[in-house]
Amino acid sequence: MRVSIYVIFLACAMFFVACKSTREGSQGSDFIEHISDDDKRVGDDSAILTFFEKERKPISPRFTAFPTGSTKPKGWILEMMTQDLEHGIVGALDELYPGIKADDLYHTARRGGLEDVPEMGDLVLTGAAWETSIMWWNAETIGNWWDGFIRHAYLTNNPEAIQQSEAIVENLLESQDLDGYIGIYKSNLRYQHKGSNGELWAQTTVFRMLLAYYELTDDRRVLDAVEKAMALTIDKYGKNGRNPFELENAFGGVTHGLMLTDVCESLYRITDKEIYQDYATYLYKAFSTFNVNRAFNDIRYPFLIKKDEPFTGHGVHTYEHFRTLLNAYYATGYKELEKAYENGLFKLDNCMLPSGAGHANEWIAGMKAEPTHTATEYCTMLELRNFFGTAAQKTGNVALADRAEKLTFNAMLGSRNHDGTAIAYGKPDNCYKMDGMSLNGEEKEVRYKYSPTHSEPAVCCAPNYTRNLTYYLDQMWGRSGNELTALLYGPSKLTTKLNGVEVSIEQKTEYPFSDKIVFEISVSEPVEFKVSLRKPQWAERLKLENADFSVEGDFYKIYKGWKNGDLVVVEFEHNVEAKKLDNGEVYFQRGPLVYALDIPHRRENIKAYEIDRFDDYYCHATNEEFRDLVWKRSDMKYINDSDRGVLLKGKLWDEAKKEEKGVELVPMGTTVLRRVTFPVQK
Repeated sequence: MRVSIYVIFLACAMFFVACKSTREGSQGSDFIEHISDDDKRVGDDSAILTFFEKERKPISPRFTAFPTGSTKPKGWILEMMTQDLEHGIVGALDELYPGIKADDLYHTARRGGLEDVPEMGDLVLTGAAWETSIMWWNAETIGNWWDGFIRHAYLTNNPEAIQQSEAIVENLLESQDLDGYIGIYKSNLRYQHKGSNGELWAQTTVFRMLLAYYELTDDRRVLDAVEKAMALTIDKYGKNGRNPFELENAFGGVTHGLMLTDVCESLYRITDKEIYQDYATYLYKAFSTFNVNRAFNDIRYPFLIKKDEPFTGHGVHTYEHFRTLLNAYYATGYKELEKAYENGLFKLDNCMLPSGAGHANEWIAGMKAEPTHTATEYCTMLELRNFFGTAAQKTGNVALADRAEKLTFNAMLGSRNHDGTAIAYGKPDNCYKMDGMSLNGEEKEVRYKYSPTHSEPAVCCAPNYTRNLTYYLDQMWGRSGNELTALLYGPSKLTTKLNGVEVSIEQKTEYPFSDKIVFEISVSEPVEFKVSLRKPQWAERLKLENADFSVEGDFYKIYKGWKNGDLVVVEFEHNVEAKKLDNGEVYFQRGPLVYALDIPHRRENIKAYEIDRFDDYYCHATNEEFRDLVWKRSDMKYINDSDRGVLLKGKLWDEAKKEEKGVELVPMGTTVLRRVTFPVQK
């Protein structure tokens, strides 16, 4: 009955649009206005891509990533993940958004047309052309939630969640067709789309999860299933089949599908089969060939060679596609792709906020990042952080690792509420209100609130939240031969084997809320190997105890014969930095943490869920004094208080009262409403 009602509604909506109805959809005018109308003007750029025919000279990544599950959470990371799984969004999203359970779209509810689309929660549709993509939307929600949920289940060792994970995977294995197909379409649609679709994107979200499950459980059936499914896709949408990007009306689902390269990278690492690296490179070339929709393809090669043309597209696509570009460059060694990558990083600098996030809620729109007037979507933060983390592993560039930490600990944690029962879909660095209105206060904007689902615009940010810390753990370490390198820091435990010897390295720390990390080494028998530690660019120096070391570039290297129970103590020395922005304002950073003035607020609940602890709600400032504060170039003193945690204490100038005011700034990641940047008193 729900399906038939939806079909009637969608048909009526399309009729109203044909009659020039002014019906307002739930996405908001800003979203609709930025979807390009270039979709019917397909351009072929193959003439400038002939360099792909040259001999390839692959570049070896500086480090190899460890299998998922090699690094497990400890300390505050484990506590937060456990809270999120047992009492927060991670464990409850399928109950909070019933579409996850009700829509078996990979198995019994595959799509053959609009008549198969279920009710989509709070989405309000108008019949616009882009809405045909609604067929694949639940694949993003469901696949990404499965990915985060299953990783949480095994990394926190939760028996009930593990049992639920096993059921999810068994249902997917049962869904696989004889030809290998795992996906969301019936036979009348798969691999033959003429326009907008989610073929590759739906496979990406679920295959990422299945490969993580394989590495967490060593269930060979799962790897075999993914390889069989990928063989079919490579045949149908590869060099001997159709170009998956040669389409009309190719909206976000098509271009999200480029991220099947994530799956290719994982399969190449797991199996060492060149076919997966070749296919990832083919996908980037295929994506760069056809200019289908300018709103979703900033990272196409033809746009990247225009260095001074700013990013304009949908932020999530722009930031996630960096991973594909970098992988194609390393797989080929082409100087053309190296230049494209460098140009991309140049353009990215225009987008960066003090929190470490790249702005875009939803669109970059050619704008320069500004901490009060440009916000960032949670999905954009996750995809950009995942680029920084994986790029640090590939390149060994510590600046990228610094960026991964900064984004994780400030912008990303600063979008989560204190108990993990809601997140902000979109949020500016200087967040003075969260009241369902645009930043200028003139238009309704459903993205500016706290919610466990955000079901009006899309249930995308909530499932992506579940992937945050689980992916951070995967990016913490890299391996090169018998060298183990700590690229990211935080309480965790790496377990691996070197020359047949079991080795584990635990980081005992409250980092980034502490400057001290104790590395405890456990080995099944004495063994020699090298441990390398990244020197963050914000650290004045590192103090190492209990080990001799050498400094090579941006890494401290310790080579010795290790015994069980060996300890290495590392302590960072940081200064408080007043970092100046182009707009003349400053913000304060110490180590990876950005500090903010916490703005007192009151909460206004606007929607209750059947599970009592979950609500949608607004946050309103209870005073406006923060608006009058400027910096008078006085020092900010760092304090580590056993009761209140880390903070900066100092003075700001109150322009309204014409007097100095003592303030305490707290880590941005612990705030709801906040002020991060301050004008400098003239």
